Amino acid sequence: MRKLLLILVSIVIVVLSAACTNQKEKASEQHEQKHKEAGEDVTIGQVIKNGMEINAVYMPHSVEVAPVEKGGKEGNIHLEADIHATADNTFGFHKGEWIPYLTIKYKIHQADTNKVVAEGQLYQMVAGDPHYASNVNIPESGHYELIYEISAPDLARHVDDVKGFYKPMTLKWKFEYEDSK
Repeated sequence: MRKLLLILVSIVIVVLSAACTNQKEKASEQHEQKHKEAGEDVTIGQVIKNGMEINAVYMPHSVEVAPVEKGGKEGNIHLEADIHATADNTFGFHKGEWIPYLTIKYKIHQADTNKVVAEGQLYQMVAGDPHYASNVNIPESGHYELIYEISAPDLARHVDDVKGFYKPMTLKWKFEYEDSK
């Protein structure tokens, strides 16, 4: 009888776990679809590196953010970094989970002149999903290069399970900005 009860409990746990995973994936897909349909996110670039899928995107308008010190300054775009674990990550995250506690510094410069037009930090934020972002001002339409400097998470780990995090990395993308004025 006890063995049968253990088997039933195990089955319930497996079923609930699968349902939760499917629900998380469905919510993430719905959020992405909503943004795509609204035409809000403009893709700058994507890379899969160090067990993470890193997407650089922006919304072509600023977003009201509280507190203002955490990325809510004035700007004409809302720059984002969407960072999720890949299946092969070794940091203890499940595939598709958002990676918290990263420090992400950004720099945007005009590709033609190499003049820096914006720099700062992206902050952890929540909306329909967690992400890193900040309102940024790009002065005019043109060719730009975005640079992200991403440090390892400020997160404790079990040494036996998580061997360590990656070294800081620098990612670069060229993109075209079209002022919507």
